[in-house]
Amino acid sequence: MSPLARIVFLATIGLALPATAQTVGVAAATSGQPRGTPPAQNERVLQVGVDVFANERVRTGPADRAHLVFRDGSALSVGVNSELVIDRFVYDPGTRAGDLALNATRGAFRFVGGAISKKSEVRINTPASIIGVRGGIATVVIGADNSSTITFLFGDSVVVSNAAGSQKMIRHGSQIFVPYGGPPSPPVVLPPGSLQAYLGLFEQAQAGAAVPGPGDRAQLEAVVASLNSQPLPRPDTAAGLQPWLAYLQVLSMQAITTTNANRISGGQPPSSQPQSPPTTPPGTGP
Repeated sequence: MSPLARIVFLATIGLALPATAQTVGVAAATSGQPRGTPPAQNERVLQVGVDVFANERVRTGPADRAHLVFRDGSALSVGVNSELVIDRFVYDPGTRAGDLALNATRGAFRFVGGAISKKSEVRINTPASIIGVRGGIATVVIGADNSSTITFLFGDSVVVSNAAGSQKMIRHGSQIFVPYGGPPSPPVVLPPGSLQAYLGLFEQAQAGAAVPGPGDRAQLEAVVASLNSQPLPRPDTAAGLQPWLAYLQVLSMQAITTTNANRISGGQPPSSQPQSPPTTPPGTGP
């Protein structure tokens, strides 16, 4: 076989071989039958312990939920009737830096930032906006009219932008609404009662998760004990307390998903050390 023919033959074999998909995380907790479609593969049910991949499409029906934990410790809760694609995930455990981008087209999501978000923005694209989360926790709800509502619960900042403008949230308990085709609204700081009601509605709308097992309860008890050993905030007004409690609630959910991921993998746990509780309540910051 001539050298040229050999090169052509090897190139043909290379094109015929399927590309190895990059594992980016794991389905740490699920209910119903959430489904995922990795690139160039068939759709399958995301049962607990199933790996998720870069460029995978995840979708849920009216009775499905999925909690995904990424290799950098980021956690994503996918609510009912939701769909997204994991556009990009790059992570270097040595430097704890990387890049994470998600493309959400419908539904409701809660994102808890891991190592990547502490050094760079994690990007969440929606039909109405581009959301940049820096070191924080946020919920994103996409309306039937393709609008998006972004609530900033904790962290450094959330930037919401599109071709019509840009807004930035730095105060915990803030919310931005983005109409489809219109500019993002200025951030509104939700009153404590409204924030609590909104988070309760979010949880109720996404209800149906499996009952936590004994291991989950033990982990939650450990988290609560750790938090109780630290000084509680002393808000000057009631406005400061509810956002802080909401932060603890989301932190507990991160503990559940991380514990499940560690138990399933049986190996080294991902870098998902929860953020320390704030020394002052989120609602009382500038």
